[in-house]
Amino acid sequence: MLGKLIEKVIGERLQFQALSKNVIYLYQLGDLKQQSMTDTSIVLTHLIYMDWVKNYSTSTLAFVII
Repeated sequence: MLGKLIEKVIGERLQFQALSKNVIYLYQLGDLKQQSMTDTSIVLTHLIYMDWVKNYSTSTLAFVII
C-alpha cells in the first residue's frame, strides 16, 4: 500500500513539473489530470474554426478501441 502511495505522489509531481516546464505539448490531453472530454472537444472545435478562417477543409475521425 505504501508503494502505491509513493507511486501516485511521484506521478503527480512529475506531471506538474512536465506541465510547468512545457515539456508536454499543449494539446496532449490523454492521461493528464484535470483534462476532461470537454477540454478535448473545446480544443478540437478551436482547431476546426481556425482552419475555417484559413478556408481549409477540415474533417475528423473518431473511434473507440475496446
